[in-house]
Amino acid sequence: MSCERLAGEWLSTAWQMMCADKPDVAVQALNRSLSFKQTRAAQVFRQFLVHHQYRALYACLAQQNWQNARLTLAVLRALHGDNETLSRFQGLIDFLSAGDAGVLQDWQALASV
Repeated sequence: MSCERLAGEWLSTAWQMMCADKPDVAVQALNRSLSFKQTRAAQVFRQFLVHHQYRALYACLAQQNWQNARLTLAVLRALHGDNETLSRFQGLIDFLSAGDAGVLQDWQALASV
């Protein structure tokens, strides 16, 4: 099989996994696709996944769903490695999940602005 065909197969798998609401598996398949060939379709899909996962992260934070926020953060790290932004989100999640209600209310007030 050619690299281009393998890339297409893995991209198709990534799309199917995203449709099945399995972004962690979709990211693994997408990364495999990109390892075979850097196609425009895979790059666009990667950007879609990044935006989708950030929206999911914000939703988890708003719902105070710390476990899913951590899982979403792991997917984002798999998409583009660790960086300062993701490290700050990790710190925020750790801090808020510790249960400081006053700080949580202040953060929710800021988020609604």
